Amino acid sequence: MFRSRTLLSLLLLTSALAAPLPGWAKKMLKYSNLPPEIQTELLKRFPQVEKEKLTLEQIDEVIRFLQLKPQFTSIRVMDDGNGSPYRMEFLRTRRVTNLKFFGNKGIPDTEVENIFGVKNGDVFDQQNLIEGAEKIRQAYKERGYYNAIVDIEMPPENEDLVGVAVKITENKQTVIHNIVLQSANVELNKTLAKKLSKYLNDPFTDNTLSEVNKKARDYLRSNHYIRADITGPTTEFSADESQVTLFYSIDKTESYTFDYQGYQGVKILKIRDVEKALDLDNFYSGNPAVGTELGQKIRAYYLAQGYARAEVKAEETEGKNRFERKVTFSINEGPRVKIQKINFTGRFSKSESYYAEFIEKHSSPVVSERYYNKDDVDTGIKNLVLELQNNGFLQAKVLSSRTQYNKDKDAVTIYVNLDEGPLTVVESVEFTGNSSFSNEELLKVTRLRAGPLRLGHIEESIGRLKDFYHERGYIEMILLNEKEDLVTYDETNTKASLHFKIFEGPQVRAASIILEGNNFTKDYVIQKELEFTQGDLITPSKVEESIARLQRTGFFSSVEIRTLEEKTNVANRTVLVKVSEREPGLFTIGGGATNERTLTLRGYLGVAYRNLWGTGRGVSVRLEGNYNVADIKFLESRIILGYLEPYIFGTRVRGRINLARSKTVTDYDLRKITEVNSTTYSLEKDFTSHVLGIWDLWSLATIKDYSLEDKFPSITQDIATTGPTLDVDFRDNPFNPTKGTFTRWSAEYSSPDLGSTRTIEFWRSTLSFTHYWTVAHYKMQPVVWANQVRGGYLKNLSDNGGVPWDKKGFTLGGQSTIRGYEAGTQEVFPNRTDLGIGPNDSTYYLRTDSTMYLVKSELRFPIYGNLGGAVFYDGGSVQIQGLHFQDSYRDSAGFGIRYNTPVGPLSLEWAWKLDARPTEEPWRFHLSIGTF
Repeated sequence: MFRSRTLLSLLLLTSALAAPLPGWAKKMLKYSNLPPEIQTELLKRFPQVEKEKLTLEQIDEVIRFLQLKPQFTSIRVMDDGNGSPYRMEFLRTRRVTNLKFFGNKGIPDTEVENIFGVKNGDVFDQQNLIEGAEKIRQAYKERGYYNAIVDIEMPPENEDLVGVAVKITENKQTVIHNIVLQSANVELNKTLAKKLSKYLNDPFTDNTLSEVNKKARDYLRSNHYIRADITGPTTEFSADESQVTLFYSIDKTESYTFDYQGYQGVKILKIRDVEKALDLDNFYSGNPAVGTELGQKIRAYYLAQGYARAEVKAEETEGKNRFERKVTFSINEGPRVKIQKINFTGRFSKSESYYAEFIEKHSSPVVSERYYNKDDVDTGIKNLVLELQNNGFLQAKVLSSRTQYNKDKDAVTIYVNLDEGPLTVVESVEFTGNSSFSNEELLKVTRLRAGPLRLGHIEESIGRLKDFYHERGYIEMILLNEKEDLVTYDETNTKASLHFKIFEGPQVRAASIILEGNNFTKDYVIQKELEFTQGDLITPSKVEESIARLQRTGFFSSVEIRTLEEKTNVANRTVLVKVSEREPGLFTIGGGATNERTLTLRGYLGVAYRNLWGTGRGVSVRLEGNYNVADIKFLESRIILGYLEPYIFGTRVRGRINLARSKTVTDYDLRKITEVNSTTYSLEKDFTSHVLGIWDLWSLATIKDYSLEDKFPSITQDIATTGPTLDVDFRDNPFNPTKGTFTRWSAEYSSPDLGSTRTIEFWRSTLSFTHYWTVAHYKMQPVVWANQVRGGYLKNLSDNGGVPWDKKGFTLGGQSTIRGYEAGTQEVFPNRTDLGIGPNDSTYYLRTDSTMYLVKSELRFPIYGNLGGAVFYDGGSVQIQGLHFQDSYRDSAGFGIRYNTPVGPLSLEWAWKLDARPTEEPWRFHLSIGTF
């Protein structure tokens, strides 16, 4: 639609320009007839319109700008030829208003509106309305309303608005009255009719028919009616078409059973693999010799396993009744044939072992285990020839190959007569069409040089060459001969010449940037996130990074960036940034339970507005609550208020203020409650789409500890900190990653000069690295091995005080560190006993320094659909200078069940302590959402 409107404007402009050229001199543009809001936008975009005489190029830019406005159907600029200013003419767009639907009972209003596809405020297009009515009628037909009627009335409201009333007459819905099966097998007819009776009185729709057909075919296949052919349905309607009877015809209605005799090497437990190879539940054949066909499949299975002399015979007999058949397979496995050796003769440049190992590795798993399968060995030989050709031996070929059995015929020697032929070398590399870069520059880019021809290297050089041009603004650059004569050879095929025929195209710059779709968001918000400005080169990486940045704001559901003059020779282009806005308000609520301290109930409520007045500013509030119903029975609470300022001093640096107040149980044994009031001012910046930097300029937490049972006096402390955090994220998905890495480094410094209690001054740093690796696939889903290493260092800097350990110390135990140990109990390490804390003391103060390290390894695998499993190992240690721990390394192992959700897996995990102390439970169960 956009292209056609732009083309129309250009045609109108061209038509106007057909007047004598002297009449089109530079002069003012009269625009006062435009709507006031459009005049404001026009002056904002083109301030010179008000003060200067315009050139034809400037007039063209104005038309392009106005043509994107939905208020107009067409725009024309006219010259009256009498010296007066250019005059603007336009046709206003008529729009749909007061859209209403009547008579729809079978389909809800909201769904009918979505099907219709036209909404209030859309451009009035009669053809779109007709198509929308047909969509509604089809939707009713799909629901069984075969006689539904859709009428549209279009009363005009005024010259700009047209009312639309959609009247629907549904009439009766057609339902399935009966399903009749017709075949010679009367018993099958009855059984299948009973299976399909669940569809009686269902609406007669394509979906229902598909389900009936699938149900019938699934039953026939699963019960081994492997030659059955079902056709239909034919239909018979009642007089008022409110009911229909379906008639299905079934031919070849014999069911088959199977028996296996003679298998030995595969053994009875593996006969399931033979049946799996047959895939009887999905097998269908029109072949009357079913046994012979299946026998060949069994033999192929044995051959694939290395039983090179296997033979299978099939005998088909009558069953207990006329519609039953029995197939007996007599299997003569023979030995599983080993490959003793692969011998090479002929002309070749490397050792025989190199070629033999290549064939073994590039044939099949069976051959790699040195068992013989002729087809797989032939595949390996073909792959060897391709490898040689890709490495410059273009005339490489296998002259002959043969297999020789040993005396017992349980092993073979394979003889391959190989002729590598001469090595083809690159004699020259040439470039034509490259006016912007010298041959020497392009040679460095492609990394090609004289020497052996490597076809794989040529593919890589093509990619590097394209990237080089594209990232310098030549986004239309192509290789004219990429698919044809890029490589040419001499008469002997021993010398090759590479000739890159380049079409550079223009070096594209952004002459202007047009924004579309941001009806609410301010223009400058989008412009700040773009990696280019007016006059900059346009490159794929800049476009991709701009799209990524705009999507990360959360303001838009879709983002598209393109040039209006793409695939042309125009260098200075108009860049269109088209967005679809999300609702800026966000409301979340949820609840759940964990097995922490037997049973803990949890709930949260969140409200956020991410784009205040379209400026990108954000505010949020979140309330959280936990209540342990089985033990401490104290309502833990947390409230967080947040404000985001997106562009500090006009830069991409974001400013954030967080205010938080919380009450939590931090020691279940002491019934210790920690009340925290904190304020944090921080700056954030996305250096790239993968690198995020955060600096907490100043954070102050006022912390009060007290006991519910007066076991120790209350203590209030202030901890003020400053420090950076750096995230480097190359994961493919932040919630359910299957590959990539995530690295986080953070550091903080606390001092009385910042506002801390006078006895608190320290330096603390942590670093974690997580690697995700897809090691295999099962049922088309990835098997992921996730590994994390984490380390930390904490140093006390106060001469007359220490670091409160329960606030800033390193503690291992719980779902996020070492599973199998329950957080908040004496199972964590180091616990109160390890630290030497007395019964009336609430906190240990670190007066020296401490280190920590942690390793987590987990293999995650799919089970069925979104359900998966995992096995894991966690281990870690904490060291404190001046303290000696008898067992400073704690670890655990276990397994888990996962159910993948859009916000991370729901995890149920059982973990066993590998070095449990006498007072500890040997295992723990953890329930949570998310993984490391």
